[in-house]
Amino acid sequence: MACDLFIWGLLMFGCSIQALLVASEDDPLEYMSKEERKALKEEARDMFCHAYNAYMDNAYPADELMPLSCKGRYRGSEPNRGDIDSTLGNFSLTLVDTLDTLVVLGDLEEFEHAVKLVVRDVSFDTDVIVSLFETNIRMLGGLLSGHILAEYLQQRADIMPWYRGELLNLAKDLGYRFLPAFNTTTGIPYGRINLKYGMKDVPLEVSRETCTACAGSMILEMAALSRLTGEPIFEEKAQKAMDVLWRMRHRGTDLMGSVLNVHSGDWVRRDSGVGAGIDSYYEYCLKAYILLGDEKYLGRFNKHYQAVMKYVSQGPMLLDVHMHRPNTNSKNFMDALLAFWPGLQVLKGDIKPAVETHEMLYQVMQRHNFIPEAFTTDFQVHWGHHPLRPEFLESTYFLYRATGDHYYLGVGRKVLKSLQTYARVPCGYAAVSDVRTNKHDDTMDSFVLSETFKYLFLLFAEPGELLLDLDEFIFTTEGHLLPLTLASIRTNISSQDFERDIVHVDEMDRTCPNSLHLFPASVRQPLRNMVEDVYPRRAIKRRLNAAQFQANNLEHLKLLSDMGITTLTLADGRVQLLHTFSNAKTPQDSEEGLLFMQEMVEISKMQSQQSDTKPQAVTFVKPNTNPPQIITLLAGPAQFGLELQGLNKVTGKVVFTFPSTACTDLHNADKLTGKIAIMGRGSCMFIEKARRIQQAGAVAGIVLDNIDGSSAATSPIFAMSGDGKEVDDVTIPVVFLFSMEASELLKAIAVANGDLTVTLGNFFSKEDAQLKAPTDLSMFERLKGSLKSFLTRQMTPQTSPSSGTNLDMVPVIRHEEDEKDIIFFYNLRAEIIKDPLGGEVRITSSYISVPLTKESKDTLIEKQWRQMKEFFVNHIYLDVKQKTSLQIRSFILESYYNWIVKSRNGDSKILKISLRDKVAWFLEELAVVVPNPSIMKMDQLMDINKQKLLKQYLLTKMDIMVLNMKTVTTMLKTIRSENPNTEQLFKIFEFNIAQANNYKFLKQLLPGIFDMEDEIISEHLALLDRVHKKYREILTDGAEENLEKSIIDKNFYYDMIIDNWQNDLKNFEKLDVLKKIKGQDSTIIDFMIDNESSKTEIKSKDFSKMSKNNDDLKMGKFEDFEYFILTEIEKAMKNSEQNNIRKYKEHIEISRNVADNINKESGNSNKVVLNVSSQNQSKTDTLKNRIKYQIEFIKN
Repeated sequence: MACDLFIWGLLMFGCSIQALLVASEDDPLEYMSKEERKALKEEARDMFCHAYNAYMDNAYPADELMPLSCKGRYRGSEPNRGDIDSTLGNFSLTLVDTLDTLVVLGDLEEFEHAVKLVVRDVSFDTDVIVSLFETNIRMLGGLLSGHILAEYLQQRADIMPWYRGELLNLAKDLGYRFLPAFNTTTGIPYGRINLKYGMKDVPLEVSRETCTACAGSMILEMAALSRLTGEPIFEEKAQKAMDVLWRMRHRGTDLMGSVLNVHSGDWVRRDSGVGAGIDSYYEYCLKAYILLGDEKYLGRFNKHYQAVMKYVSQGPMLLDVHMHRPNTNSKNFMDALLAFWPGLQVLKGDIKPAVETHEMLYQVMQRHNFIPEAFTTDFQVHWGHHPLRPEFLESTYFLYRATGDHYYLGVGRKVLKSLQTYARVPCGYAAVSDVRTNKHDDTMDSFVLSETFKYLFLLFAEPGELLLDLDEFIFTTEGHLLPLTLASIRTNISSQDFERDIVHVDEMDRTCPNSLHLFPASVRQPLRNMVEDVYPRRAIKRRLNAAQFQANNLEHLKLLSDMGITTLTLADGRVQLLHTFSNAKTPQDSEEGLLFMQEMVEISKMQSQQSDTKPQAVTFVKPNTNPPQIITLLAGPAQFGLELQGLNKVTGKVVFTFPSTACTDLHNADKLTGKIAIMGRGSCMFIEKARRIQQAGAVAGIVLDNIDGSSAATSPIFAMSGDGKEVDDVTIPVVFLFSMEASELLKAIAVANGDLTVTLGNFFSKEDAQLKAPTDLSMFERLKGSLKSFLTRQMTPQTSPSSGTNLDMVPVIRHEEDEKDIIFFYNLRAEIIKDPLGGEVRITSSYISVPLTKESKDTLIEKQWRQMKEFFVNHIYLDVKQKTSLQIRSFILESYYNWIVKSRNGDSKILKISLRDKVAWFLEELAVVVPNPSIMKMDQLMDINKQKLLKQYLLTKMDIMVLNMKTVTTMLKTIRSENPNTEQLFKIFEFNIAQANNYKFLKQLLPGIFDMEDEIISEHLALLDRVHKKYREILTDGAEENLEKSIIDKNFYYDMIIDNWQNDLKNFEKLDVLKKIKGQDSTIIDFMIDNESSKTEIKSKDFSKMSKNNDDLKMGKFEDFEYFILTEIEKAMKNSEQNNIRKYKEHIEISRNVADNINKESGNSNKVVLNVSSQNQSKTDTLKNRIKYQIEFIKN
């Protein structure tokens, strides 16, 4: 027997050696000498001391050190960072969190000094709202660990004889302040607590929901507090929370969600994984069993662990799934917090998957120098931030302790070098804002001293070199030490039956495998190139970052589309971005898209963290009011410049910037000195505008919103963002007005003839002040509007309603207004409205202003252009009260831009700017002229301008015709699912005939009378041809399909309609008028005059006098040809009218025969599509009138 055992031992030893040798061939086992290990241990100690001394010398008693500013961060003294700041409570967080690290490193003298400081300075009687979870693990855990180690050292090192449990008293005080948070329906604690007043004044929106980890990571600290003080209330509350969470699991999968409602227990977020929001719950299930000895926690952990390994674990990766659909991933990225999982697996005893996941994380870390906060399944950066987290080092330490493999010492060395190279700064260690750029963040969280440097030091330290026997302690999630002897201290904790669910625990669950028989190298070897094989390292050349992005820049939107990012413009003007990896043009584009999205998330967080920033006010006396009426408009602040607080105010007269957006050099800079500058939103960053007006000498600035209809009453107040520079070089205040408030200010400026004095200051709520613009909605009206909007959304069908019951169907032109862009300049307002043909620009003005002065060259083209501008301005100011507008197609405006810019020697780069910039240029050009009564008629214009305006008119008509065809196409689609009425179909067909005829007529007319060398117009005509052809094909196919559906027994009647319709289009091409047109070399002028008198005069003209000589174009003799064109158009319309009526009469006669036959066969006249009665003649008359109406509609 002994011989057998000996032989078996030799075989096992040989197999082990063989496995070791095989692994060594591809992945040689590392061995670190004692000297190197000792040197790294001392370097880790020095790193801790560098950070600790920086905090004590420059920040204490603040909560945290700001390593770049080299000062302390107090709650409320720095700009609010949102949820991040809920960790701070002005209670010397970093020092309390670091107490036990001082003992681990053996600096007992400093530990004693630190305890005295905490006892002297720390108090919790503060009116501050903090995170219950963070305050528990950092403050309560730090106090308890400090107390335990103080008594430990009293007994074993004979130091600190003066200590009498002062830290425990502070911990007890803090524990009692936690208790109101547990007063919920379920027993799950609120996420926030006011240290002084409990749940008083804690906003409901930040407390009613909590994360699973937040509610389930209280048990270690609260149970330790109960067992050290003898007061069971703390453990009882935390235990109930754990019991309720266990009941909230998905019973079919044993998975947990990540966020739930504290009152109902309903899951708010059902993502299930092991990372953010849920991580330490699993950790505390296992560690509660280890510390307290209660097997129910072990049973629960084992159930959860099996579920995680079944559903969440995908090889070495851990991907979130839906807790109720565990085979469906809810995310395509992993977060850095899951790096704790391999360490927990070591405690569980499952070493192999721990080695695999750790190796995957190590490769990610090697690739990016740190593990980014989130990374995708292809190991690209999803969120590049790295706050010097300890979780990866924690797992490295546990794996080394379990295996003794020096490979993990090498991992620790790599982490240490990265910290020294990329995070060390003169005043401590700074978080890395983005691992791709290694830019620093002015933050050093308390866990850097509490955990990161602690685990780094322990990794290189031999157990015999430590003052403590760490086998007697367990680490909390914050790295604090709690003694295992606490299990022997019992408390009288009441437990209800439903709280103690019986979970079977196998005997094997209480034991761990012998890790000495494992060779991690053989496990790691297949994974060693896992990250690099997916994507090799490469530098990403950025074309656009989030700070540069402008939502109204077409080039930027094109770049986002290439990256796979979709933009959605919300009702309040905000832009929502959605990134889809598969939509990107290339993998490189998709990676840049991920970078862009993460940057945008960080910017969004910064903006959302400005909620505590108080709004500003713009105040002025309304002109011509007696007694004087003071108007106060609610304004948004800025993250830069002078912040107006208290009674600080800035008063001055207002002046508009020129250009209006203040994004380029200011032409009226001399007029801004000592004034408050008014500028429009858009085209560049807010802070760039502020710098320009400041340089011009302005004392303040007001930015006007470019989102139509926005208001402070309906849109959230936000702070205008800066550019992220550490030094703010803007020293003047700048505020933001939404468009409703801006319109009130503009009206007041107009009434005051531009001489208005305003005051910028802090916003105070007063009962006797008008806090909003007079046009703002009351609360009751806003509620009514919201209800109306809701009902409209709910009652509006998703598809267009069938038109089967509409017998009066006459298509109405509608532009697609899916996307609007508003541009302001001085008193002008331009609205860019998109449609399938590039859209149009509508320009209006609320008042006539004094024109801006601008030098212009006295050239022929400039004279022509000035007259054109006067003509446009006449249209804009025709009737301000009725809000008349100038409507111009976008491509025509661009044509004017190219014409003038080229004449002014503009280079090719200037010609390629965005449409929005061209519209802004157009407004600037119009702002220098006023209405000119001397050019109210066409014959008062220069000949070249007549030609341009007529060409503009004809091209616009062509666009409208194609858009009409789109409307007809839509109508055919809406009735595709039903049997259409014959009259409806006929109306659609004959309407489209008119549109197609006019389009073909004008398409062949234009090249014969105009110079079509303009590249923009040529490209647009090509676009029109493509769209026109597509719509004609759709219409033909749709018509045939619908006619097939509407027939009952006989098909010939409807076939005839289609045949006639198609013949119309073919025959129209043979019209003599087109042949006549092509022979002409002249042009037209007054086609846009559509009044009846002019049309009467047309008929009386003698066309024989029309000139055919090219010289006539130069002399401007085009009058006769104008009348010829109009007459030929009218002839074509009349011919079309007569043919359509004649055909419709024939159709009625044919349908009468069809109806008679059907009536004879079935006796049921209700089945006839076109039921002919004695009223057929009246139908014909009605049709005549409708066709006449449509002809007039098309002509006009």
